[in-house]
Amino acid sequence: MVTPVIDFKHDRFPYCVVWTSIPLLSWLLPFIGHMGIATSDGVIHDFAGPYFVSEDDFAFGRPTRYLRMNPEQCGDAASPASAAIAWDEAIGFGNSVYKRRMHNLM
Repeated sequence: MVTPVIDFKHDRFPYCVVWTSIPLLSWLLPFIGHMGIATSDGVIHDFAGPYFVSEDDFAFGRPTRYLRMNPEQCGDAASPASAAIAWDEAIGFGNSVYKRRMHNLM
């Protein structure tokens, strides 16, 4: 499988889990931050608040760290194309679950 290029200028992180700090909170507790996951085309999805999953608008600014994942381990991917479909469907399923959940920091 050809590894997709990460585009830092446009914040596109294909097949990545991304992280950024949360102002004040991360400054005091650096292990706490905000995470998101990107689709096969690099668009970031993140749980941005009660009943809301943000798409292509990372809640606390630009990602500062990323971890590339292996999409071929997602489902029964026989080819890179089916791996991309399985990856994107899994993110879509997660979005549908989290769009129905309450969220707060306490």
